[in-house]
Amino acid sequence: MNKVIIECAELVDKYELNRDSILKQLQSMEIDKGIEDFIIAYNDDFRYTLIGEIKSKQVVLTNIEKAIAFEKMDNTDLYEFIKKGQGK
Repeated sequence: MNKVIIECAELVDKYELNRDSILKQLQSMEIDKGIEDFIIAYNDDFRYTLIGEIKSKQVVLTNIEKAIAFEKMDNTDLYEFIKKGQGK
């Protein structure tokens, strides 16, 4: 179990995220040697990205980013979206 430090508690409150859920997610992270930074999706809501640093056995959450835009689409919509993005 990793020790978790949340340096951006105001963002947890601002986005009304579940602090206990974030702690559990970060405590259970696999820490590989040589990894100093991480960017992962928040397990409870994929529109939020957790950003932080790993220092020894400590996981430090430094920022939370919320997706600016979200579109629900099926595979057909996704194909068209990608095709348009490639200028075809």
